Amino acid sequence: MDEVKTNILDLLRKEGPQPVYKIAKALGLSYGAAQWHIFYLERQGLVKTYKVGNRRYAAINPAADALSIIKVEDVLEDVALTLMAYGIKPNMTVAEAVERLERVAPHLAELVKMMAEERYKERERRGANV
Repeated sequence: MDEVKTNILDLLRKEGPQPVYKIAKALGLSYGAAQWHIFYLERQGLVKTYKVGNRRYAAINPAADALSIIKVEDVLEDVALTLMAYGIKPNMTVAEAVERLERVAPHLAELVKMMAEERYKERERRGANV
């Protein structure tokens, strides 16, 4: 990400939602240039824009900002807790887990199945026993 976009994100984190014209002025950009960079950030899901009266405001997308703060280990812990909440135990076979998950959380069943298949394929490529 270029310096201008990084500066826009820093400004929005520090100052909160800002009208595009103020962002342009603070960073020494034309209104059009600021608008273009903000549009790019919005397409990346990092910024949200909204209109109030005649002014367009930009703000940090809270969900995207969370992605830069939350650690993978925390997400993995949440996944493990979620699976346990659905009755999945570490000593179950994947087939047992998938069968149970298909009834209560089909999206997780599909994910577990895909991961197990990839693991099996990788072991086959390495010539290891499954």
